[in-house]
Amino acid sequence: MKLLQIRLLVKDFRKSVSFYKNQLELPISLYEEDMEYALFNTGETKIELLPRNMMAEGVGEGNKPVDADTQSSFLFQFKVEDVDKAYKHLCEKDILFVNEPHERTEWGARIAHLRDPDGNLIEIYTMLGRDE
Repeated sequence: MKLLQIRLLVKDFRKSVSFYKNQLELPISLYEEDMEYALFNTGETKIELLPRNMMAEGVGEGNKPVDADTQSSFLFQFKVEDVDKAYKHLCEKDILFVNEPHERTEWGARIAHLRDPDGNLIEIYTMLGRDE
């Protein structure tokens, strides 16, 4: 696995984008206002911004309050060659997943989510139809 991106799951998307873009002066390589998604090019490992509630819905935890202590504030995203193979391999190591591999066509990816022993969210990720 290769660490691809760190996704910060933010409470106020526009305020966070402004901070990273204007105050930290990180170069923004992709900004989708309608989707509330921003990608900052920080070298080999990128930083993504996404609202917490959107990620909670994406992993099937959308029924929790936005400020709940159990809702994640960041996510490690690991690029794998094949999400389904990685999922099977990790399941054999007794890792419990939040969800099974599935496609997120709006993200152009096949993904699955798990948590580490402290509850931190981890995503394994493969691009659909192209290599990044």
